[in-house]
Amino acid sequence: MKKLLSLIFALCATVAVFAFAGCNNEGGTGGDEKTLPEIQDGYSISYVFTVKGDKLNITDTTSVYDYMQALSNEGLLTFEGNNGDYGFYITSVLGIKENTQSTANGYKGNAWSLYTTITEIDGVHYSSSYTAFDYNGITLYQASYGVSGVPCVEGETYALVYEYSAFTW
Repeated sequence: MKKLLSLIFALCATVAVFAFAGCNNEGGTGGDEKTLPEIQDGYSISYVFTVKGDKLNITDTTSVYDYMQALSNEGLLTFEGNNGDYGFYITSVLGIKENTQSTANGYKGNAWSLYTTITEIDGVHYSSSYTAFDYNGITLYQASYGVSGVPCVEGETYALVYEYSAFTW
């Protein structure tokens, strides 16, 4: 399952229409379960936040996971996940759980992905330009790591996106 999740987030070809609900780029406040639209194949919901130091003391070792924990501690975000080969992967946000199915030679379904404005820091590529979208005039790229493997940088924007994808090998 860990390898399947790694494939989902690192290699998938994504087909999605993004429907943002209850998002705020002012330090991490987001929607609650009551504001989320009905989930259907091909549609995504997202929790978007721009990092501010008032939620957590940001250091060189702070990860997105650490920031999400701070949001959770303030009652602004609920999430669940698992540790995988590339860090902590989100399996549920605001009570919305991933729903993927294995096929004979791949998988399909809805899963959570992290998108970020960070592409590279100190020679490390944290996201891929292969899968990206524009949100309020900024481009967000699909992260190549789980939320514990992506640095939390003040002023950068991150999005937790629930999206439909299918992959065949």
